[in-house]
Amino acid sequence: ERNGFITKLDYYVWEKTCKLLAGWIAEGKKPSPVSVNISRVSLYNPRLVEAICGLTDRYHIPRELLELELTESAYTTNPKAIKETMERLQKEGFSILMDDFGSGYSSLSSLNVMHFDTIKLDKSLIDYIGDRNGEKLLLHITQLLQSFGMTITAEGVETSDQVEFLKNLHCDDIQGYYFSKPLPVNEFEDFVRKHTGL
Repeated sequence: ERNGFITKLDYYVWEKTCKLLAGWIAEGKKPSPVSVNISRVSLYNPRLVEAICGLTDRYHIPRELLELELTESAYTTNPKAIKETMERLQKEGFSILMDDFGSGYSSLSSLNVMHFDTIKLDKSLIDYIGDRNGEKLLLHITQLLQSFGMTITAEGVETSDQVEFLKNLHCDDIQGYYFSKPLPVNEFEDFVRKHTGL
């Protein structure tokens, strides 16, 4: 971020992801959405919306298949500008995800200002499972987010006890090493075929 090269890395990852989704679609598959990160520097690019729309149009990707993740810290410096960019992206059909929710910064106050489609609960919150007060905190956080109409993804899940607790909270998605470590594309495709038959 300091030297600005992060914007080139962002664009490289977005384009690689669009190519991957386009390839799956061409093979007749019905891919689930893939989320990509948007760095703090890219968020202040006045042509960000045009750049991302241009990629999805070029590769003929339905916009709901490319989800956009912002970290909590990304919008602390100029929330008004970030909100405007988020709203433009949402109007274009993209879903906006808040990553690392609960890891610090100003999570709760940001929920009153910005509308996220999905909140990703940080692993530090998931690790509270098994602690009575920690579980109460998770219960009330999920109820609050659900009352706002947001979907919830739990990150960093590693045990069956965590999975069962999160299912009881009606989390929409659960991800983590309990299911799989991060995989290269070919191994991911094998994993999906093995577990879904697709």
